[in-house]
Amino acid sequence: MMNAHVSPQQSLNFRGRSLLAFVLEPSLPLEGWFAALDAWLVRSPTFFAAKPVILEMAGVEIELKAYRDLLGALARRHIRVMGVENASRSLVGPHLPPVVSGGRAVSASALGEAEGETAPAATATATAAAAPPKAAPAESLYIDGNLRSGQSIMHPEGDVTVVGRVASGAEIVAGGSVHVYGALQGRVIAGISGSPDARIFCREARAELLCIGGVYITAESMDQTYEGRSLEVRLEGDELKLRALD
Repeated sequence: MMNAHVSPQQSLNFRGRSLLAFVLEPSLPLEGWFAALDAWLVRSPTFFAAKPVILEMAGVEIELKAYRDLLGALARRHIRVMGVENASRSLVGPHLPPVVSGGRAVSASALGEAEGETAPAATATATAAAAPPKAAPAESLYIDGNLRSGQSIMHPEGDVTVVGRVASGAEIVAGGSVHVYGALQGRVIAGISGSPDARIFCREARAELLCIGGVYITAESMDQTYEGRSLEVRLEGDELKLRALD
C-alpha cells in the first residue's frame, strides 16, 4: 500500500489597497495634445517618471490603431499607463491597459492655461479599494540639505520643507505647500492633493517652474522684478499670484 503525501493547502491572501496615480486626459486632435505634453515635459521631465498613470478616455473617440499609437507614444516618453477609465469597448482587450473605475479624485483643479498653452491634465487620483480608506492625516516632509540637479522629491501626503537650496534641474512635487529656506532654482509643483490653500514659499526666487493646482508659470514668463527675492506664491481662481516678502 502506498501512502500519498498530502501537503497543507496553500492559502491566498487578497487585499484592497488605495494608491496615488496620475490621470492624463487626452484630447483631440492628439497632435496638439502631445505638443502641450511635450512642452510640459521639457519644463518638468521627471514628473511622470516611474509613477502610475491612468488614461481618462471619456469623450475621446479614436480607432484601435490610433489608441495603440497613443500608448506607444506615451511609452516613448517614459509614461507608464496602468489602466484606463471610460474607454469604449473597442479599446479594451488583451495586451491593452485594463479598465479601472471608482477612483476618488483628490485634486480639484485641472491643469490650466499659461502663456497660451493648455497643459495636459495631471489630476492625482486615489484608486478605489473594496471600501474607501480612511483619510490619513497630512504629514510634512523635512529635508535638511540641498537638492542637487536631477533629484526629485515626491510627497503627495502633505507639505515639503527644504532647509537648503533647490538646484536647477531638481524637482519637488507636494500634496500641500512647499517651503524652501534657500535659493529655489529648480521646479516646484504644489497642491496636487487638491488643497486650495497650498502655497510656495522661498527665500530666493530663481525657479524654472512654479505650479499650484495645475496652474503654472515658468522662468520666462515670470516678472523679473521678483527674481532673487523672497517670495510667496498662491493660487487665486485660475491664476498664480506672486508676492515679494522682502
